[in-house]
Amino acid sequence: MSELSETLGHLLCEITRARMAADRESVRIARQYAEDADGLLRHFPVPRMRMPQLELTLPVVVSQIPEGYVTKVAPDMLIAALSANLKEALKAQSIHVSTTEIRRIVRADANLNQGLVDEQLSTKLTEQLHDHTRRLVERQVAKEAAAPGAGETATASQSAERFKEIAAIIRTQVNRTLDALPQRPIGISVDARTQQVKETNQGGSFCLNLRLNVTEEGLDMLFEDSAPGQDKPPALSRLMPE
Repeated sequence: MSELSETLGHLLCEITRARMAADRESVRIARQYAEDADGLLRHFPVPRMRMPQLELTLPVVVSQIPEGYVTKVAPDMLIAALSANLKEALKAQSIHVSTTEIRRIVRADANLNQGLVDEQLSTKLTEQLHDHTRRLVERQVAKEAAAPGAGETATASQSAERFKEIAAIIRTQVNRTLDALPQRPIGISVDARTQQVKETNQGGSFCLNLRLNVTEEGLDMLFEDSAPGQDKPPALSRLMPE
């Protein structure tokens, strides 16, 4: 099973490699023609196979269609980066969220455990981390309330302000972490294996038939000017459409 974009990309790569193999074969045959002992083959045109127009029909089984825009990150990278960012940002609040706790939150979420990131992830992850830090703050507040001369009203007010400030810090660091991590978009998952397609058709379901019209184009190679007295061939400068 792979994504539709990967399947189409592999298919186009195979077609490109097929054209390259045909061109290599034409070069090999051209050398044979040129070196013909009797000289007769030199008068024949060198055969060259091209595929200017190619139509393909590819049956695939659609396995999964993501809901909305979904990307993927490496879960371990997310855990390490978020742990480092929160450690630095919450230092002034005397709050420490351990890497173990962050890993537990990530692993407990079915999508996040696979590294799937959707639009709701930032809010959901922020809420779970805030719930954890709330318990840590409550312990700190309880200690402060038990201290001699501490007023209950003042302590409660300080606690509310601290909850609000910590929540803002956590949200900022979660967004910062997600923005900084490399993310790969998740597309439609398909299966083009013959056995899977055959079983799907036999089960009364229908496959998706992709009909592709591929047009062949070429690129001209432009080379740098050779230096006087240079033995090696000139370097490739750039590729231009024909």
